[in-house]
Amino acid sequence: MKVTREFTAASVNPRSHCLVACKNGNLVVYASNLQLVVQTIPKNKNDVGVIVSVSERRHDKPITVLHRVKSSNEEIFLTGGVDKRINVWKLPEESLKLQFLSTLEGATGSIGAVCGCTSENRRILAGAWVGADSYGFRVWWTDLNGNSSNFFDIGLESKAFVLCLDSMVLATGNTIIAAGTSKRLVELYGENEGEKSFSRLISVAGHTDWIHSIAFNDDPNKTLLASAGQDAFVRLWDVGPDVEDAEDVLTSTKNRFSLTDRDGKVVNMKLASHAVLSGHEDWVHSTTWSSDGRRLLTASSDKSAIIWREVDELWRDDVRLGIVGGQAAGFYAASFSSTGNHVVASSYFGGIYAWISDDNDFFEGVTMTGGHVGEVRDLDWQRSANDAEPKFLLSVGQDQTTRAYSVLKDGETMVEIGRPQVHGHDMQCIASVSSSVFVSGAEEKIFRAFRAPKSFVTSLETLCGIDHQQAFGDAKLAEFGACVPALGLSNKAMVEGETVDGEHWEEDAFRAAPTVLEAAPTEDFLQQNTLWPEEHKLYGHGYEVYAVAVNPNGTVLATSCKSSHATHSALILWDTSNWSRKADVQGHQLTVTQIEWNPSGSLLLSVSRDRTAKLYRELDGNVDGFNYKCVWTSQKEHSRIIWSCSWFGTSQEFVTGARDQKIIVWKVEALENSTRAVALASNKCPEPVTAVAVSPGPLNEAVVVAGLQSGCIHFYRLNLENKLECLTIFGQNPIPVDAAVLRLRLATFLVFFM
Repeated sequence: MKVTREFTAASVNPRSHCLVACKNGNLVVYASNLQLVVQTIPKNKNDVGVIVSVSERRHDKPITVLHRVKSSNEEIFLTGGVDKRINVWKLPEESLKLQFLSTLEGATGSIGAVCGCTSENRRILAGAWVGADSYGFRVWWTDLNGNSSNFFDIGLESKAFVLCLDSMVLATGNTIIAAGTSKRLVELYGENEGEKSFSRLISVAGHTDWIHSIAFNDDPNKTLLASAGQDAFVRLWDVGPDVEDAEDVLTSTKNRFSLTDRDGKVVNMKLASHAVLSGHEDWVHSTTWSSDGRRLLTASSDKSAIIWREVDELWRDDVRLGIVGGQAAGFYAASFSSTGNHVVASSYFGGIYAWISDDNDFFEGVTMTGGHVGEVRDLDWQRSANDAEPKFLLSVGQDQTTRAYSVLKDGETMVEIGRPQVHGHDMQCIASVSSSVFVSGAEEKIFRAFRAPKSFVTSLETLCGIDHQQAFGDAKLAEFGACVPALGLSNKAMVEGETVDGEHWEEDAFRAAPTVLEAAPTEDFLQQNTLWPEEHKLYGHGYEVYAVAVNPNGTVLATSCKSSHATHSALILWDTSNWSRKADVQGHQLTVTQIEWNPSGSLLLSVSRDRTAKLYRELDGNVDGFNYKCVWTSQKEHSRIIWSCSWFGTSQEFVTGARDQKIIVWKVEALENSTRAVALASNKCPEPVTAVAVSPGPLNEAVVVAGLQSGCIHFYRLNLENKLECLTIFGQNPIPVDAAVLRLRLATFLVFFM
């Protein structure tokens, strides 16, 4: 059995320095939780950025910083994480899949800054970290394969710690490292010729607050160092030979230092203030030079990215890119593409932005593939009308959003086509009720029902070539779009042509303007213009809601909440025709973690933190009824919390997965006056099982999929001897990590997992 990755949606870690464009080719590499993601940059305004590969997990805690090593012909990257690791990666041009080279040892805290450069047949790499009671700054010398041979710890004075780093090889052949510190100083360190050590060359003041970014340009004719930070200013420093001239008398005092080149000659150098750039109104998180070293790109919390250019010896803001309206947050990182015609940036909310320019330096936004920030907690396929294949996928995440994905007309590219819900609480669960309605739950006591607006349905037809009748049938649709009132959490319906303006300019920034999409939407459009109207709130649970499921006919909704008592562990059944509360079904003692009806709708299955699975039957024999009663409870087959359950297509067998590392296949037996389930097969996995799903098909042909605590996926099949045989394993990790698969959903053609 072969498993291939068909689609990936991944955001950027919401930190400075977690995104960088490749030197060769139109590619961008960014950190997403524990892994690195490689995505194409659109070639034109009609193109879409596509994720082409995802690295293996070599960090067991989130990546905090990413840096491209300066190299003449190779794409080498450094990553640092909360796990105190600094890893070296290589991106081969032929495969576009990141290869892990090595780990640099010695850090004792969370990595805050890394840098590196290549000189002849060696690389000089540096990293800085801050721990609970320590901080450090170390330089490693490695060969071209990333193998470390020597290291040197640089002492830091005045209890300052390093916030950002960059390095370069000067024309003299000397390697220098620039550091921005918490003492608001720019410091230069130089390699001692013939020794494996570095010494402080100079330390200069200029900024009035912490320095967040520092970067050397690549212009061989004029070496400039850019620094920026929390004071909202960008400073440019001239690094070069100290040559006396007539203008020196009129300029500010230069900071001088000396180097010894490879021939043993002492070279006098200067670090002179070249320019102060004022244009941002908030913290500046990122400074990046174009490949020719003549343009500077800065990213700030003021929701702008600025391209600076020197004209007639004066630096000016040549192009200003950014976000108008939307959520009040800015950019954490920005980078030029290899050609300089594209700019890619990441935002506070983990979104990826890209702009492409024409010959006249006019930049236009293009679409990149993004995703949730933090955990993706649940997902579900659209319940299409007329038993057709689902036309879009819904997902909810810790980032308080609900997202919709579908395939474009080309039949290959899957993109986010809508963001139906942007909430104020972390999302927890979702279920598709009908072709046009879904119910979601967040970390609050209520569930919310949403109905697709006309703008979304028309956009599906325009972008994805999906026939309205085939996808939605005669389902009722909401108004044209939706908006969220100031200080509100409920999406309000809007008619076509309506705009909602705030009474104050700050509220006006959140103006929603739903429209029919003609091209794949960009991140800023998704944030405020693709909401679905909220149809109803479902009140009834006493604690934060946890799980939701819908019967096959879409007429009965079952919900649960977090609980430590039997009273609140009851399932609540709702009538989806009018959203009325119909029944409370008692059974479990603790939180019900997952609920699922069998395909025929005759049995309801639930699993719980109380280590039991339960079956419920509608006593009147009505699959659309609400008179459910528990008819079977598992005993001690599972010894830890049962996280997940799923039915086989036969409606008579189901599977459960638990923290005790076991997956159990059960068979339902109907006795004369009762119903029971017996264990048909059992298998112990190497890790706790956090999600299970079963593909369509007969019992001995269906594939049982198990997601584990580490994020890897095991595929099984029940053989004729009723034993689970492992067919393949997808996503194995080289190091132990905690990246649990939280949900698995299978369609006839794809498996989706998080």
